[in-house]
Amino acid sequence: MVTDFLREHWYIAARSRDLRDRPVARTIFGENLAIFRDAAGKPAALLDRCAHRNMALSLGAVRDGCLECPYHGWRYDAAGECRHVPSLGPEAKLPRVSIRSFPAREHDGFVWLWMGAGEPRGEPFRFPHRADAGWTTFTMQTRFPAAVEPCLENFLDCPHTVFVHRGWFRSPDTRALTAVVRRGAGTVAGEFKGEPISASIVSRLLFPKGRELRHTDRFLLPNISRVDYDFGPERHFIITSQCTPVTATETEVQTVISFTFGRLGPLVRLFFEPLSRRIIRQDVDILRAQSRQFEKFGEPKFAHVETDLLGLHIASLRRGEERTEEREITIRF
Repeated sequence: MVTDFLREHWYIAARSRDLRDRPVARTIFGENLAIFRDAAGKPAALLDRCAHRNMALSLGAVRDGCLECPYHGWRYDAAGECRHVPSLGPEAKLPRVSIRSFPAREHDGFVWLWMGAGEPRGEPFRFPHRADAGWTTFTMQTRFPAAVEPCLENFLDCPHTVFVHRGWFRSPDTRALTAVVRRGAGTVAGEFKGEPISASIVSRLLFPKGRELRHTDRFLLPNISRVDYDFGPERHFIITSQCTPVTATETEVQTVISFTFGRLGPLVRLFFEPLSRRIIRQDVDILRAQSRQFEKFGEPKFAHVETDLLGLHIASLRRGEERTEEREITIRF
């Protein structure tokens, strides 16, 4: 069940490059939307249903900055107001009908929509260092066959990487280390102290030798995960994922990876990006298998241990529960 609390936030609906001369169809929280650019080139979003005969507006065209229905040509502006009915003629009085519109913003190469009933509060999230000098960035779009919370927990869960990404991202290491979990307003983070560099393809290709690693996993309301592997200003990797709920069992994830690697950054991207895509596909496969288990056995029942560092906090924060907390936990990968 989707709460009003979760709707009252910004969500990525499309990439900027997806919006060209024609509208695009998107689904968020099960709501079917038609997204287009108005006469000024700004993004706009309407419920994907013409008020006349319920036709999908996303199948139509953009005319003079309005969205034109493909069935009878009714046109709607960015606010959802009907502006033209061809069959009535140019001087006729228009019907007083409108379609629900959704506030839209565009930055960082994405179109964001406010899905709540009220006026937007604040501006959409900004991806860290996405366009900063000295940083190299690439973006991946992935459809996950899972709800938002299993996706977020997966992105911020270290123990699974030994099994799902064995040899690619992390290998088994029985040495104990300390994770400090800090929870505050709208966020929870796990910082790992004294983490050894695990033997893996990622560490051999990307991690510098002899440098101390500062590894932090962080969740930010309502749907964002951020993972930092920080070796200092000359070698820092940030993996940020924004989860948009399509339905109760599907999530569209935009992952932005920004990193510093000196002048070699663009060259490193040539192998780092396909490597990242392979690792993400492994997460897609394991979450698909988990979702099939939910289908077989009904409402999931979980057992929890303290090394499930952030999962319970994510669920709690997404229910709107606020508290401040700090704990140290011993964990092994």
